[in-house]
Amino acid sequence: MFANLCLTDLPEVRSLFLQVFTQEPWNDRWESEAYVDLYLNELMGNPNSLCFGFYHDSQLIGLSLGFIYHWWQGKEYFIKEFCIAKSFQGQGMGRRFFAMIEEALLSQDIHAIWLSTERDVPAYGFYHALGFKEQANSVLLAKRIWNERK
Repeated sequence: MFANLCLTDLPEVRSLFLQVFTQEPWNDRWESEAYVDLYLNELMGNPNSLCFGFYHDSQLIGLSLGFIYHWWQGKEYFIKEFCIAKSFQGQGMGRRFFAMIEEALLSQDIHAIWLSTERDVPAYGFYHALGFKEQANSVLLAKRIWNERK
């Protein structure tokens, strides 16, 4: 089953999000559930948020958390977080979920999907297999302005 997610789904979203992203290969270290909730609220609670869930036997097993933005070429969808529960990875569930996302986006006149990932994780190959291409003239830059103090 495929569904739009909203803030009332937060407990279920948090559970899957933490299950996936606190393990290999991501190993995220969230300082508290409250901090995770702040992050997920930012993703799910904005007027331009567009979040999807993928269910198997009424269990949430997939997330696509992102937002729509209006670009000169039309509406686009930026996926900030995408995941499939570990126990369902490698079974074609992610591919099925993405097909449903694309269909939902087309029905809303959204013509492009953007996302970012790391090159050394399995997701990189997964996205390439779905037809995503690296943008030759684009680069993601980051600057850490706060260092951990001991």
